[in-house]
Amino acid sequence: MKVGSIVFAGLILAVGLVYEGMALNMPRGSLAQPGPGFFPMTIGIFLIATALGCLLQEILPWRRSAGPSASPLPNQDSAAPRDRNVNKTIQLLALMIGYVIALKTAGFLISIFAFLVVAIRIFGYRCWLPALAMAAVIAGISYVSFILWLKVPLPMGILEEILLG
Repeated sequence: MKVGSIVFAGLILAVGLVYEGMALNMPRGSLAQPGPGFFPMTIGIFLIATALGCLLQEILPWRRSAGPSASPLPNQDSAAPRDRNVNKTIQLLALMIGYVIALKTAGFLISIFAFLVVAIRIFGYRCWLPALAMAAVIAGISYVSFILWLKVPLPMGILEEILLG
């Protein structure tokens, strides 16, 4: 049990509870017509659930072994994993900049799909078919959630020209 991890999860839980309390004071609307407090309330719920999950993982003794091989992280004395993390961070930053640049021209759906495929590949998933499938599912859920359901006016880019003729 790591005290630092418990304290951090507890702080995130406290922030989530305060955030959720503030979000509950906003008008939520309904599922058909979500109000301005609906999205913050949902984020607060996910924040609280994640913090509780991390807290329980640190407190409860399941899936722990006593040896040094219990840590999923590579040896911290090695410089190679640190360099790989820096490279991934730089790649992800470049990817986010590319996403922002492409968003207006390519549109939300194409940009988010491409972003997800490349991000999945950056973080080590090497099989193309599952990466494309995961990106398509997440992009589809994002489209339905933000554009159709929440009516967020995101740019459709070249798809708007194709769909509207």
